[in-house]
Amino acid sequence: MTRAVWLVFLVLLIAVVVAIPFAIRQRYEGFSVPSPSMVPTLLPGDYILVDKSVRDPDRTDLIVFVDAADATQMLVKRVIGLGGEDIHLAGRQVFVGCEPATAGWHVPAGAFFVMADNRNAGEDSRHYGTVRWQQITGRPFLIYWSSDPAGGIRWSRILSKIH
Repeated sequence: MTRAVWLVFLVLLIAVVVAIPFAIRQRYEGFSVPSPSMVPTLLPGDYILVDKSVRDPDRTDLIVFVDAADATQMLVKRVIGLGGEDIHLAGRQVFVGCEPATAGWHVPAGAFFVMADNRNAGEDSRHYGTVRWQQITGRPFLIYWSSDPAGGIRWSRILSKIH
């Protein structure tokens, strides 16, 4: 091969090596879980990978979204209600689309009612209202690292799928 061919090959190789991490970063992003609001699904010290191409969640999906009160913070919650639905709570029970004798919430079109899995340890749509579609960053799908508060590694959680 001539020197010109090698030079073109080298330039293309460098371009691919530089472009691949950028392309991956456009679709996936990592976040850490700081609080117990999503226990037992996510634990404090879990590091999750989020697919940023999934921004149209279904009921029971986990989503990562921008905190409306602090745009520098990202939150993880479970979708309970979809646009147009009515949500009612009676004790620890959640009712979607039916009306028990308790006050509830109406989810506007293009919004989602989200709740923490650990309902006693986190704020959610009961406190700050619904999450707009535009706030959603993506859907977490993998725990890629997990460590406990003492610094120990939780081996059984590493590379676990998130449901």
